[in-house]
Amino acid sequence: MQSIFTNFKQNLQRKVLLLAAIALLLVSGLFVSEPSYAATPNQKLIQQEQMDKNSQVGTVDVEQREQAYEDQVKASKDIDKTYEDNLKEFKKSHPEENIVNKAVEGAKEAVDKVTK
Repeated sequence: MQSIFTNFKQNLQRKVLLLAAIALLLVSGLFVSEPSYAATPNQKLIQQEQMDKNSQVGTVDVEQREQAYEDQVKASKDIDKTYEDNLKEFKKSHPEENIVNKAVEGAKEAVDKVTK
């Protein structure tokens, strides 16, 4: 009879320990979970402001792309004039890199040496 009580006591202890472990895991899970968005109502406002800023930036990009497209359409109508304008701008921004000018100067020096 006594062995039955000891077996019953051991089984009861194991079940209590198992339930305690499960309860501990459940309680620890409450602290690990993600924060509730209902507790932070400003979060949606912040997200909305970011979306508004992104949409404003997007409209600026669209306007810039449209302007660039219109410039390219105008440039394609008169290709020679566009090439000359680009060449003039390049010569102004890179005067030391102009290979043609260096070649012309070298040719002038060679002509001067030969003629003297």
